[in-house]
Amino acid sequence: MRARAAGRGQTALPGDQEKQLSTSQSLYERASRHVPGGVHSNTRFQAPHPVYFHRAEGAYLWDVEGDRYLDCTMGNASVMLGHACPDVDEAVADAVSRGLTTGVETEAAVTAVELLAGMIPDFGRVRFANTGTEALMHALTIARHHTGRERVAKAEGAYHGWFDPLWVSTWPAPDQVGPADRPAAPPSSAGLSRSAQDTVVLPFNDAAATERLLREHASDLASVVVEPVLIDIGYIPATGEYLRLLRDLTTELGIVLIFDELLTGFRLAPGGARQVYGITPDLTTYGKAISNGYPLAAVEGRVELLAATDPSRGGPVGWVGTYNGHGSAVAAAAATLPLLADGSAQARLDRLGGLVRDGFAELSRTYGIPAMIAGAGGHFQPYFLSEPVTGYRTAMVSDPARYAILHRVAREHRILLPAKPLLHAALSTAHTDADVAALLKAAEEAFAEMRRSTT
Repeated sequence: MRARAAGRGQTALPGDQEKQLSTSQSLYERASRHVPGGVHSNTRFQAPHPVYFHRAEGAYLWDVEGDRYLDCTMGNASVMLGHACPDVDEAVADAVSRGLTTGVETEAAVTAVELLAGMIPDFGRVRFANTGTEALMHALTIARHHTGRERVAKAEGAYHGWFDPLWVSTWPAPDQVGPADRPAAPPSSAGLSRSAQDTVVLPFNDAAATERLLREHASDLASVVVEPVLIDIGYIPATGEYLRLLRDLTTELGIVLIFDELLTGFRLAPGGARQVYGITPDLTTYGKAISNGYPLAAVEGRVELLAATDPSRGGPVGWVGTYNGHGSAVAAAAATLPLLADGSAQARLDRLGGLVRDGFAELSRTYGIPAMIAGAGGHFQPYFLSEPVTGYRTAMVSDPARYAILHRVAREHRILLPAKPLLHAALSTAHTDADVAALLKAAEEAFAEMRRSTT
């Protein structure tokens, strides 16, 4: 790619006046001297270099060159109300102005908890953490104490963070998945504990095979962790039958059922997937949209389970963390949750998401490119295949080459979509019909290129 001429937002490397780099390229070279890949989360890396951003507002990001991008990732769907939401930013600025950061309890944390209690059906007790991974670590510790058992079961292909027993069978390669009715548990990273191989992997939406596996391992299982909708591999909802089986079977077998609502929470409904499905797990983890992008997560669950962490009652399960209930993050949550409570934000996202899904479906028909378009709550995912997607094995055959065309063309139009074909895109309430039209215009160009490449 030919470098731009030096000018606004562009920097020449010292001692190399002839080689002019864009600011992002220059930042990448600087970062790479100290940071592997030049990024602090591997999902942000892309060749030849990542884009570095300077500011954000509403549905848009501006890079360090000053170019504007339509953001259809929205902080992995955490920024539900749009970037720089005035109500949220005002609350955070107020907390900062009072010097409230970390290591103390605040009124905003109490307010945020009261708001959660009013939104989540069958609310029990809750405690804050910082990330989804941390929340799930806490939830598993509670489950192990409660049951006296060690192992965990999770759905094939699901991502629940980077904690060893859950970081298996996450986007596994086709030659690693094992039998359909008894999925393998390949590690998703080198360096995991050997105990991670003890995780039981369940075939999502296959009720009969899941029941056999849970009954077979019941005496060893402390918990079953499940996303009610698998969103980190696109958008794959559980059937009501499947979640009801998990609820009934875990109750019978004395296993703690944990819903991972880090992505479904507050986007699908004010009360999350629990409200949509009418099924209450034993523990639930929340995050992402809870604070419109500020780092906050939570574990909510049955009173007797959370009581094990209660220091006022000598609870034996520890719960510590310097940044838990960080002043800025809980202030953001206390401002965010009232804007999600009446369902109007979710209704707007569903309408906009419907326009996206309808538009992609029409493009699929017009250009003869097989595509299944899934989504809800502002999430959307194009799968380039002909069959309905019911689990990881049907999702993993989506055509990556066609998705790569869509991603590239979108970037040429300065629209940000996830780089990997099995992640998920997301809208915010700041997106407009015109933004959707811009996305669909770029998608039409991509579909036309896909058709040309197959003729």
